[in-house]
Amino acid sequence: MERGVYARLGVVGLSVVAAVWMLLPTFLGKEVQNNIELAAKRAAMDDPPALETPLPSYVRWLPNKAVNLGLDLQGGIDLTLEVGVEEGVLSSVQRDIPGLKSAAEKQDIKLASVRRDPKSPALLIEPGEGTSLEQVQTLVRTSLRRYTYKNTNNDDGKTVHAFAMNADDQTEIRKRSVEQALETIRNRIDETGVKEPSITIKGVDGINVQLPGETDVEEALETVGTTARLVFMLVDEESPLKDSELSFRPLLPAIAEAEAAMSAADFANDKALSQWLVDQGKIPQGRVVLWHYEKKDGVDVRAYPYVLHDEELISGDDINSASTGTDPQTGQYEVHLDFKPRGSQIFGQVTGANLQKRFAIVLDDKVRSAPMIQAQIFDNCRITVGGDGPDGGKKEAGTLALVLRSGALPAPVTPGDVRLVSASLGEQAIHGGLMAAGLGSAMVLLFAAVYYRLSGIIACISLVVNVLLVVALLAMVGATLTLPGICGIALTVGMAVDCNIIIYERIREELRLGKSPRLALEAGFEHAVVAVVDSNVTTLLAGVVLYSYGSGPLKGFAVTLMIGIFTTLFTGVFVSRAMLSFLVGLRRSSTTLSI
Repeated sequence: MERGVYARLGVVGLSVVAAVWMLLPTFLGKEVQNNIELAAKRAAMDDPPALETPLPSYVRWLPNKAVNLGLDLQGGIDLTLEVGVEEGVLSSVQRDIPGLKSAAEKQDIKLASVRRDPKSPALLIEPGEGTSLEQVQTLVRTSLRRYTYKNTNNDDGKTVHAFAMNADDQTEIRKRSVEQALETIRNRIDETGVKEPSITIKGVDGINVQLPGETDVEEALETVGTTARLVFMLVDEESPLKDSELSFRPLLPAIAEAEAAMSAADFANDKALSQWLVDQGKIPQGRVVLWHYEKKDGVDVRAYPYVLHDEELISGDDINSASTGTDPQTGQYEVHLDFKPRGSQIFGQVTGANLQKRFAIVLDDKVRSAPMIQAQIFDNCRITVGGDGPDGGKKEAGTLALVLRSGALPAPVTPGDVRLVSASLGEQAIHGGLMAAGLGSAMVLLFAAVYYRLSGIIACISLVVNVLLVVALLAMVGATLTLPGICGIALTVGMAVDCNIIIYERIREELRLGKSPRLALEAGFEHAVVAVVDSNVTTLLAGVVLYSYGSGPLKGFAVTLMIGIFTTLFTGVFVSRAMLSFLVGLRRSSTTLSI
C-alpha cells in the first residue's frame, strides 16, 4: 500500500483527536468550564488572591474555550435601547462653547457670554463692548465652521446673536451618536464578562442588546443604560443656596410657582424646570438648577437643588481611570477618579482659582456631591456612594466605576422592549433543534449507506468527522451556537452528502469505462473536485453576505454555514479519499469497487 495513504490517514486521525480535544470542556459540563474560566482570569492577574478550594490540576491542561450557546439556547436578556440623538446634538453644541471662548481670547475678541439655546441646536453669543457682528461672524466661521448665522435678538436690553448648527452636521452627529453608543455599550458589557453578547443597531436610533445567560434585568439596565455623563461645575455662591444644602428655602416659592404653572411632566423634568426658572428671571442667565437625589422606597426623588454656573469645567473625557474603594473614616464606598494630563491641568487651574468655593460633581444631570475646595488639586477626585446595609453602595460603586472607565454615552438611552428569555425555553429549543438535525442527518446517513453500500458507510464516517470539526471550530474561534446555527449544521450534513455524491458518481463513470478501482478513484476525485469547489464557493459567498448584512440569528447561521463549507471540502475531498484509498489497497486483488 502507498505511503501517501497512511500519511492521509494520519492527518485524518490527528484532525479527529484535535477536534475531540477542543470539545472536551464542552463535553465535561458547566462546572469544568467555570473552573477553566476562573483559572484563565487568575493567570492574567499579577497577584491573584488565594482560593478557599484549590482548582483541580486538570484545568491547566484543558483548552480554555467551550462552545458558547446563544440567547435562544440558554436563555438570557433581550433588550432594545432608544438613543436620544437629539440630546446628543444639543450636547455637541454645549461642548463647542469652550473652544469658541478660547478662540475669542486668542483673537482678542471680547464676548460677554456664550451659551447654548435650550430649545434648538444653536449658540447664543452676547458680544462684548466694541465687538461687532462682523467680528463674531468671522470668529464663528474660522473656529466653528458647522454653524451659520441665524438672527440677532434683543434679550432684556442685551444684543444676542444666534448661530445654528448646519442640518448636515446635525444628521452626522445623530448617526455618530448611535455608533458611539453601540461601541460604549459593547465596552461596558465586555468588562462584565458576559460571553458572546449580540449588540446591533436597530432602525435609525435603536440598539438591540442580547445577553445570553444573564437574568438580572435591573443590573443589566444599570450597566448598559446608564449614560454616565460626568461633569464638574462651579456652584453659584451668590445664589440663595450659598451656605449649605439646607439653605435652599429662598428658592422654594419660585419652585412652588413653577409647579403650579408647569405641567406635571415638565415639572418633573429637571432641565425644563431649570429653563422655566431662567425664563421667569428667578435665576440669572448662564445659570442652571440641578438637584441632589436621594432614594426613598427604592426610587430616586429630589432632595435639594443647587444653582450652578452653566459651564462644564471638566468632563468624563478627561478621566483616565476609575476604581472603587472605601472611606477609612465612614466606611462608605467611593469611586476614585484619576485624571488624564489635560484633565489634571484643568482641574488644578479651577481648584486653584476657586479656593473656599464649592464645585459640584454632576453625573447624568444629578448632583452627586458639592465639596468645598480647600486646596489646589491636580491628581484625583473621589465620589462617595451611599447605601444601606453592610455592603450598601458596593454594587452601585462598582457599576459607576465600570461605566466611567468605559466612557460616557454620547447621548442618553432609554430602555424600550425588555424581554427575559427563560432557560427552559432554551432547553426546549436545544431539544427540538437537536431532534430535527439528528433525524435529518440520520435519514441522510441511512440513504448513503443503503445506496452506496460500503462506500456509503465511509461517507457516513466522513460526515461524522465533518460535524465534529464544525463544532470544534466554533469553540476554537469563540463563535456562538444558536438555533439557526444548529440548522446550519444540518444543512452542512446535506451539503457534505452532496459533495460525496458528486465524487462517487464520477468514480462510477470511470469504472464503467473499464478503469481499475485505483485509477477510477484517482480520476473520479481529480475530475469531481472542480465541481465540488465551485458549488461550495458560491454558497460561501452567500454566507459572507448573510454575515455582513444580517444580525443576531442570521449571523449565527452564516458563521456555522461558512465553517461547514471548509470542513465539507476537507472531509469530502481529503478524508473520504484517504479512507477509500485505504479500502482499495486492502482489496488490491479485487477488480470491483463497492460504489
